[in-house]
Amino acid sequence: MKYLYLPIMALMALILNANPNQKVLDKSENYTFKETSSIDLKLYVFKPDDWDASQKRPAIVFYFGGGWNNRHITQFVAFAQYYASKGFVCFIPNYRVRASENSQAIDSVRDAQDAFAYVRKNAEQFGIDKNRIAASGGSAGGHLAASLGTLKDEKNKAYSKPNALILFNPVCVVDPFRNPERMNFARLGVKGYEISPYHNVDKSVPPTIIYHGTEDRTVPYETAEMFHEKMLSVGNDCTLIPFEGRDHGFFNHGKHLAESDYRKTLNYTDEFLSKLGWFKIQ
Repeated sequence: MKYLYLPIMALMALILNANPNQKVLDKSENYTFKETSSIDLKLYVFKPDDWDASQKRPAIVFYFGGGWNNRHITQFVAFAQYYASKGFVCFIPNYRVRASENSQAIDSVRDAQDAFAYVRKNAEQFGIDKNRIAASGGSAGGHLAASLGTLKDEKNKAYSKPNALILFNPVCVVDPFRNPERMNFARLGVKGYEISPYHNVDKSVPPTIIYHGTEDRTVPYETAEMFHEKMLSVGNDCTLIPFEGRDHGFFNHGKHLAESDYRKTLNYTDEFLSKLGWFKIQ
């Protein structure tokens, strides 16, 4: 067995070194925003080259996906770098996941709330405008971002409420009654709709844009339509952009290609932020 150990460790090292985004994250400015019994959670910061603490820049907090189970923390590094280059201060917070911390989705939600509140409470230190902070994320990370805009946070109050939502194939409908095998208590930590963005929509949800593949086999496109329609029904600003024929996680690919879905989501997001008055398209 000891002869197998060294090759396995060498392979793991090669895999880690092959991920340039992990290297970027490791070298990023970071802060511990929360200490738990299983892990100290860090928040990674991406700033513009001409950043100054006296400025009040817009900001985006990106939450990675992974089904509340796996940690794909480098997922939004490219997005954070892009918007930092456009004058935003961007953040990628860690949060507890089931595979390594034996946590439940409700724990991930609480970590997401605490991370966002930490950013807003320290807006002056980060040189950001506390009234222009968006939450973004993909899949389970999209659920966390949507949760910030819809769920009540008794601990942090308004500190964890975003001013805009940018969602990538988000889990917006969390329904243990219709899908008990997948949405069970062991996974969620709740028995009802407590962490379901769709079931907690009211008029206070901030302006939202959603990108979703119409052939998503992990998070059905119909759930994005349900959330979108409910948002409109109460008078909220919400845009749903379908990506025809795309499956789950379509936005992760082709970052080096000018016509990729990744680039298209950037263009749509630029327009969305421009309409909010946060961004000037060159």
